[in-house]
Amino acid sequence: MKIALYIEDGLEQIVLTPEGDTEKAILGKLHDGSRALSITRGSFYECRGGWVRQSGDDSSTMLVLRRQPTTTPTDDDSSR
Repeated sequence: MKIALYIEDGLEQIVLTPEGDTEKAILGKLHDGSRALSITRGSFYECRGGWVRQSGDDSSTMLVLRRQPTTTPTDDDSSR
């Protein structure tokens, strides 16, 4: 994964460029609406927030993707 920071005239942008199929698939989930996105601060080790952190150093920023809950139509919805 290539990661670039672009800063110019008040614009600040983080650019993620996948280099393999797995990275492309994960980044695709940012766009397809199947995952809820949260941005957290930390490192990698399991924590109560439900993501994985690595150590006690909380200087990393993580984008966490969780599968969106699926909704099923109710009887009221089918009558419309």
